Amino acid sequence: MADAPVTREDAPAVRILDEPEIRVRRFTDVLGLLGTVVGIVAVLFIGEFALGTTEALTQDISSISPFLQRLLVAPINLFTAILAIVIPALMIVDMLVRREPRRIVEALGAAVLGVIVLLLAAAMLLAWGTEEIQASLTPRGAETMQLPVYVAALSALLTAAGRRSTRRSLSLSWNMLWFGLAIAVIFGVVTIPSTLLTVLLGRAAGLGLRYWVGSTADRAYGGTLVEGLNRAGFHPRSLIRADIAHEADHPELDAVTDALARTRHGRVYAMTTVEGHQLLVVALDGDQQAAGFVSKLWTSLRLRGIDTRPDVSLRQSAEATALVSHAARVAGVRTGRVLGMGQIRDTMLLVYQRPPVSRPLTDVPASDMTDALLDALWAEVATAHRAGISHRRLEADTILVGDDVETDPAVWLTSWEMGEAATSAFAQRIDVAQVLALTAARVGAKRAVDSAFRSLGAQPVEQAAPLLQTIALPPHTRTSLKELKEGDHPKVLEEVREEILARSPEAEVASENIVRFGGRTIITIALGLVAAVVILASFNTQQFLDAVQQANPWWLVIGFGWALLTFVGAALALAAFSPVKLPFNRVLLTQVAAAYISVAVPAGVGPAALNLRLLTKRKVPTPLAVATVALVQVSSVVVTVLGLVALTLASGSKGALAALPSTAVVIAFAVVVLVIAAAMLVPRVRTWAIKRVLPTLRQTWPRLAQVLGQPWRLALGLAGNLLLTVGFVGAFQSSLLAFGENFAIIDVAVLFFVGNAVGAAVPTPGGLGAVEIALTTGLTGAGLPYAVALSAVLVYRLLTYWLRIPLGYVAMKYLERKGEL
Repeated sequence: MADAPVTREDAPAVRILDEPEIRVRRFTDVLGLLGTVVGIVAVLFIGEFALGTTEALTQDISSISPFLQRLLVAPINLFTAILAIVIPALMIVDMLVRREPRRIVEALGAAVLGVIVLLLAAAMLLAWGTEEIQASLTPRGAETMQLPVYVAALSALLTAAGRRSTRRSLSLSWNMLWFGLAIAVIFGVVTIPSTLLTVLLGRAAGLGLRYWVGSTADRAYGGTLVEGLNRAGFHPRSLIRADIAHEADHPELDAVTDALARTRHGRVYAMTTVEGHQLLVVALDGDQQAAGFVSKLWTSLRLRGIDTRPDVSLRQSAEATALVSHAARVAGVRTGRVLGMGQIRDTMLLVYQRPPVSRPLTDVPASDMTDALLDALWAEVATAHRAGISHRRLEADTILVGDDVETDPAVWLTSWEMGEAATSAFAQRIDVAQVLALTAARVGAKRAVDSAFRSLGAQPVEQAAPLLQTIALPPHTRTSLKELKEGDHPKVLEEVREEILARSPEAEVASENIVRFGGRTIITIALGLVAAVVILASFNTQQFLDAVQQANPWWLVIGFGWALLTFVGAALALAAFSPVKLPFNRVLLTQVAAAYISVAVPAGVGPAALNLRLLTKRKVPTPLAVATVALVQVSSVVVTVLGLVALTLASGSKGALAALPSTAVVIAFAVVVLVIAAAMLVPRVRTWAIKRVLPTLRQTWPRLAQVLGQPWRLALGLAGNLLLTVGFVGAFQSSLLAFGENFAIIDVAVLFFVGNAVGAAVPTPGGLGAVEIALTTGLTGAGLPYAVALSAVLVYRLLTYWLRIPLGYVAMKYLERKGEL
């Protein structure tokens, strides 16, 4: 770090305090590398499954070679020279002229790395590649694959030399490479897949090396930065970068500048002009633009109601930020005015008015946060919302306040990078939730909610309550809440919801699902795909069709009737255990709708989620609704266990499963008990088990105690769960009878219970794959031929899973239209 005076003929010396970054690792290189890997996989996939297409295309191109051979005899003779000599020489001379010896070394190193990568890839393809893939990489008349090493070296060299758009020599070299490769394909030297694969492997090597060693930064620093500001109409006398300097050493800096440096996406400078004006400069660098865009895109994809602004380029991002900031100021929001913009090299410059305030809200002690200050903060948020503007990152560092926090507090909102004009109501609800969480963490839930109701009214606060979730909050606020959780106030957000309910008893404060997918969802989808691949790989279509043609259609109709009966059983259980009276038709439709969302959630999760939603929509307090749903699930497990015992006693020695030696069963049961008992002696296991079991017991016991006082409700709930189980067992038995297989009811019930347990344990949508494998394995183990067993299981799943999904969709749309879900 050093002061770097920059002298200009038309301006006095400029004092600059900065730390220029000579080399940077570009996030775009990572994206390019990922895209290249995807391209390599796609080429191999095409070679495996579209061999005929690639061969036909190559033959069509080669068929014109007799005509072109007379025209291109000179180019084909010079092909090797162009690729092996001309292109490398052109690039090396260009880098020598530009005085870039380090880049020459990096480019040559990338070429060597490209050769190594290609040789490794060729060895793996020869060892593990299928005949189809190897054939797609072998030209006609050749005995083995043709992957030109020098092509991979050139691709890596050109990639490491820089981005194609930055210099004409690179663009010309890439064009020459593709022209030479086109000639090679025409004359049958290489195939189209081998050409693409070779170039992609070389490019992957070049991108990997380029990211590892870094690229020359094209950012504006020093005199270049001053030149860009002069183009924008500003003549700086000093430029002090906020995130590397100290306030004590430089009076131009203060707490406000530091706070802006923490929240802005670019570099923040305190600028003093030759006229003596104190301004702020934000420098947005192109090499950081991709990372910011991907971050915003990921947030948009993952969270419901958050839409990424369509500003892909650096200029678009800067212009959008300036537009939102200007729109907010025109609407009456106190925010820094955008005074000018400029661009130089790969940097966009935004010049802002410095807010006439002294500190960010971060530096305001909780004791100084008066009601007047809270009201002033809400007034600025309300002003922005009335103009259709949202901020989407309201935290303590983006809120600036003046010195007078008691009589006339001045509040300014800054950092509008995530802001949006013509915004959605959902984004405004997030703003309100963020300010509620921020102020509650500082002054307590009661004062925060009082101020929000006083300034905004009841409706905006009530609508924001379901969004009081940590995932919707900025990082700084989440950190503050985490610190409070470890201290004396562990449940700040819950306290805010309770305060809102105290003022608006009819408010809907249950957490709204704003996450489209998380880690569990990704794992669920991946496991579902794996299960589908396993089933399809072992599935014989002709055998299945033959088996289905022989199936008795009447038993299929009966089986579907049993499957529909499960809806009635589930509805009876919920209606019986519900703390409020529910219309049975609504309860029944909710169970039908659960069949629709089972496409995307693990087995058992869909009904529980919709039951909880139905209860909370009926104004049942969330803790009581959760306890009711948990009681329904616990009673289902109890009925399942008792039903299995009853079937075993009633069936006596009948059934294929009765052939199991009783001694072995006893020993197995004893071993399981001993293992569980031994595990409970381990403190960590015991702690984990207590954490998993006790919350459920605490939730269900009070509600269970109430239900025990009403025996008819308990009997109706257990009967509903029993009917649910009987319906599934009846559908499974009907599927077997449709194929002429008559199993003892105990066998069918046990197999169903096993399949149901496996489906609940494996987090695939609706237990997809896991249930099929478990049931098919059980039936084949009982002596049923594999083709018939698989057909019966697939028919059973068709009746109890797939055919119910359209019914669930209709029920879901109906309930949503009626406002029940």
